[in-house]
Amino acid sequence: METRVRRPRLGIGDYDGVVTEYDLERKLSIFERDEHSGRRVWSVDYSHSDPFLGASGSDDGTMQIWDPRCGEGGGRCVAKVQPTAARSSVCCVEFDPFGDALVAVGCADKKAYAYDVRRITEPVYTFDGHTKTVTYVRFLDAGTMVTASIDGCLKLWNVVDSRLIRTYKGHVNSRSFVGLSVWRHGGLLGCGSEDNQVFVYDKRWGEPIWVHGFEPMGRARDRFDHGFVSSVCWRQVDEDQSTLVAGGSNGALQVFFGKRRSEI
Repeated sequence: METRVRRPRLGIGDYDGVVTEYDLERKLSIFERDEHSGRRVWSVDYSHSDPFLGASGSDDGTMQIWDPRCGEGGGRCVAKVQPTAARSSVCCVEFDPFGDALVAVGCADKKAYAYDVRRITEPVYTFDGHTKTVTYVRFLDAGTMVTASIDGCLKLWNVVDSRLIRTYKGHVNSRSFVGLSVWRHGGLLGCGSEDNQVFVYDKRWGEPIWVHGFEPMGRARDRFDHGFVSSVCWRQVDEDQSTLVAGGSNGALQVFFGKRRSEI
């Protein structure tokens, strides 16, 4: 019997509708998929229960799941959904990291959806509450999910009954993708802002608990171009200490460290 451990891989989507998977050890591309009709790919994610499965969301209005073990040439599409009849852009995809067979998508129709990957014909949950495009979806724990939108707020949902639990406001977001990440151990939400700041929310309160500004990008005709914070990511490995990485539109990264306060 031969046991194979899958090599570490990286999936990337581009503006031409192509998803490319790379073998990080060999530093080679393994396969390319061009099934989004040449339309921009906004998001790529891998399943946690079956790491061979990947999913991509695109401007063509579909979310596609592929498996490199199927078909010739390194993989093929094994499932495809179109959340809206109008083919609204699928801006984000994320598999449930807690063992359930769910994949969530956020769409330009102002809604988020969750599908059961075992029977992916229709969404099992619909999250309706934003007033503009849903740009990010993130599972916070086994029962809740967070969405972000260019309506300038984050929303926390009960996955089981699609009920809105809480809305978070404070950051500025009316047109750009400013990032969303959750620190699952600490119950914190992080996002960027179009006023060039990083915002952190505690899941229990609707107002930010910490805000930090990036430095201005530079002078333009004696005025500062402040840019915006375009991406954030929490490190998930520690329950008492947190690490948050934030990226700005000027190409700079900043790393922030935090420590859980004592309950006493």
